[in-house]
Amino acid sequence: MPSSFFGLEIGYSALASSQIALDVVSNNVSNINTPGYARETVTFDETDPFTLPGLDSFSPGQLGTGTTITAINEVRDQFLDRQILAANSDQSAYNTLQQVLGQAQTAFSEPSSSGIGQQLTNFFNAFSNLAANPEDPGIRATVVNQAVTLTNAFHNVSNSLSQLLPNLNSRIQMDVQQLNSITTQIATLNHQIGVSIAAGQHPNDLIDKRSALLSQLSGLVNLQIVDEVNPQTGQPNGEIDVHVGGFTLVQGDTAEPLSYTSTSVGSANTLGLMDSQGNAIPLLGGEIYGLLKASAMVQGYQSQLDTLAYNLINAVNSIHQTGMGLDGSTSTLFFSSPPPPPGTGAAASISVNSAIIADPQKIAAASVPTPPNPLAPGNGDVASQIANLANTAVIGGASLNDYYNALISTIGSDTQTAQSQANNQQQIVSQLQSQQQSVSGVNLDEELTNMLQYQRTYQAAARVINMADAFLDTIINGLGANSTPVAA
Repeated sequence: MPSSFFGLEIGYSALASSQIALDVVSNNVSNINTPGYARETVTFDETDPFTLPGLDSFSPGQLGTGTTITAINEVRDQFLDRQILAANSDQSAYNTLQQVLGQAQTAFSEPSSSGIGQQLTNFFNAFSNLAANPEDPGIRATVVNQAVTLTNAFHNVSNSLSQLLPNLNSRIQMDVQQLNSITTQIATLNHQIGVSIAAGQHPNDLIDKRSALLSQLSGLVNLQIVDEVNPQTGQPNGEIDVHVGGFTLVQGDTAEPLSYTSTSVGSANTLGLMDSQGNAIPLLGGEIYGLLKASAMVQGYQSQLDTLAYNLINAVNSIHQTGMGLDGSTSTLFFSSPPPPPGTGAAASISVNSAIIADPQKIAAASVPTPPNPLAPGNGDVASQIANLANTAVIGGASLNDYYNALISTIGSDTQTAQSQANNQQQIVSQLQSQQQSVSGVNLDEELTNMLQYQRTYQAAARVINMADAFLDTIINGLGANSTPVAA
């Protein structure tokens, strides 16, 4: 028959198992707000039964020997977790894009009385007034003032856009450094997880930390994750490989660092980075992709602004050089010479001819008289031609005003599209996170129920041990204590 201590051992197994279960509940509650944490559950199992030896045993059945905890598992839906990583990459890209495009839109300050659009209108209106009164010194001074104000508006917008680009590059470099740091940590955790699983353990805390790092990494780039498999057993060994755009960031316990060099991959619509060997790594999501795309779009806006300034300078100068000022000067440039084609930097460098600023009489409002005809001071033909540029096709069949309005419309549309995409993606991420929370999240009501259950089990096991102790005390100290010795 079993030992007298048999019941004590059974009670102890229940006590120890309940204590571990309560510890798991405590760990769940304490990590309810920990990013990447998945709730843990305990798996109870019967211990091996006590088999009475001998062939002549007539026991009615095997005696149980108690309970044990065979595993502490975390509750995860791997497919859902991977969906959230992909959605998080898209959301991060859209959020970054809408933020930067919003700054670009703010730089243009449209619609407003100080924006380029209004200043362009004021500039042509000033020449229209000059055409009607070419000898009026006050109107000539107004033309100069409006021209200077217009060039300042170009400078302000160009400088604001130019300041965005270095900031974007700095953010990309910081993100790449953060990416390299995260992948190094993931590789280290991969090694620790692999060793733990090989030893038959369940490294839940390490997996939670790796999941939190993967979430951070997905905010930077779009990920592809592959579970490594033990070639001998065909089962996952706990380690993962992390890829982006076909490039391996993490393989087992090895991380491959990236260096920042932006590039266009395949086409201008596909952006990415270059690795240390010069291989192109296309990106489709994450903050880095959003920054690269925003940088390309801001450069496009800057280029269009330069095109507007370049064509404004050439159109006005080509007409103004054909006229004559009140002082008899001819072939005078109204704006300083622009940069060479295609006009890169024209918006930042556009300026009114210093000679005209010093002497507004040099404004060529009149056409050059044909000899022997004398100069007619009231002739405002050239000023009228410049004023008509407001509605004349100058850039690809569009007037200067129409070209600028189209640029503002494009920026507004791009910004609104990015905002809409960011809002929609936020809803998708929220829905997926809600599903994930229902699977892996800690529910305080559920944990309270489990705590009460394990607490009652613990109390019951303690009572069993107390009873077993009382039995043993009776056997050891009670039996024969008051018996009378037999005479020899």
